[in-house]
Order: sequence, then C-alpha cells, then structure tokens
Amino acid sequence: MATRSKVYDWTQFTEKIEIRATPARVFNAWTSEKVIVKWFSWKGSLEPKKGGRFFMQFVTGASGDEKVLAIRKNELFRFSFGKDGETVEVRFKKVKEGCDCILRQYGMKDTPKARVEWHMGCRNGWVFFLTNLKAFLEHRLDLRSQNPKKSYLQGYVNS
Repeated sequence: MATRSKVYDWTQFTEKIEIRATPARVFNAWTSEKVIVKWFSWKGSLEPKKGGRFFMQFVTGASGDEKVLAIRKNELFRFSFGKDGETVEVRFKKVKEGCDCILRQYGMKDTPKARVEWHMGCRNGWVFFLTNLKAFLEHRLDLRSQNPKKSYLQGYVNS
C-alpha cells in the first residue's frame, strides 16, 4: 500500500541545534551587537527591542537592514529578513545538556527562483551559521572565511 507523502512547503523551514550553553548565553549571542559579529555578521548594529534596527554586513559586502519584530529575553528573537516579508524566528529552549536553538525562516515566495535563492540558499547559510554559533559558544572558534573571494558566492560554505 502506497503512502501519501506530504507536499513540501517551500515558503518556510526550521533548523535546530543543541548548544552546551544556557539559553541566556545563546540569546545574548543573537542579541548583543558585540557578540553577533564574532560568529554571524562581520559588521552590525542591533537595537534589541521591538521595532529596533538590526543591520548586518557580511564578508562579501552583502548587507541587510532589518527590524526586530519581537523579542522576549532568553526565549525569542524574531526579525525581518528580506524585502518581501521574509521573517526569521529564533527560539531558545532549555534542555538537559544546555539549550536547543530553533531557527525558523518563513514568508518566502514559492517560485522557482525563490526556492533556490531564498529557501535553499538561506537554509544552507543558516546550517553553517548555527554550526558556527555552536563552535563559537562551546569552543571559542570562528569557522567563517576571512576572504571575500572564498564565500558562498564562489560555492564555499563558510561565509
């Protein structure tokens, strides 16, 4: 008997990672402009309040000027992520070994171009940055490329 597979939803995805750190420490890594530049963007500014500005610039020169949509200390950080209503929501859940960091990106268009650039591209990027966050918080390592000529634009996964 054949089973029906669920239709894939290209408008959103969720990625999770367990980090050996408290939810407060993981939340701080996302919401402190002094810390976020050590594992995510190269330059940035962040007003950690609803309606606050979240500016990020990457090694490639690409940048985003976004808004904080919701924030609850040690629980939730939600921000705009694109010009067409795309949103990223990060939740922090205490677990026995530390914190589950759960990232959901949603509001993406379901077009062939958006499937590649937004869904696949962002998902690939978030897997790297969540891994880098874990490496940074657990081992003080930064896995990002320092070279703009060895970035995602050239097929590298480390930027």
